[in-house]
Amino acid sequence: MRKRKLRRLATSVGVTPSPRKVQTTLRLPRQLYERAKLFVSNGGKGSVNDLIVNALTAYIRALERRAIDDAFRPMATDRQYQREARALAEQFSATDAETIELGERDLIAT
Repeated sequence: MRKRKLRRLATSVGVTPSPRKVQTTLRLPRQLYERAKLFVSNGGKGSVNDLIVNALTAYIRALERRAIDDAFRPMATDRQYQREARALAEQFSATDAETIELGERDLIAT
C-alpha cells in the first residue's frame, strides 16, 4: 500500500516510471508453467519470464504479419490492381535489368 502511494506521488510530481518494462501478474495453467520451468532448467536460455516474453513477442509478430497478409489478400483477385501492377513492372523492366547487371558486375569485380 505504501509503495503505491509513493509511486502515485512520484508520478504526480513529474517523475514517470520506466517505460521499458511493466510488472504484471499472469495466471498460467499449471501444466504449461511446469513445462516452461522444466525447459528453462534443462538448458533453455534465461528464465521462465524470458521464455514467456520471447514467446509472446513471437506470437504478436505472427498476428501482425497475418493482419498485413489479410489486408493484401484481396489484391490477388483484384483485376484492376493486377493490370496496374503488370504495367508498372513493364515500365521498370529495363531499369530493373540494368540494376541487376550492375550488381552482378560489382560482385564479380570484388
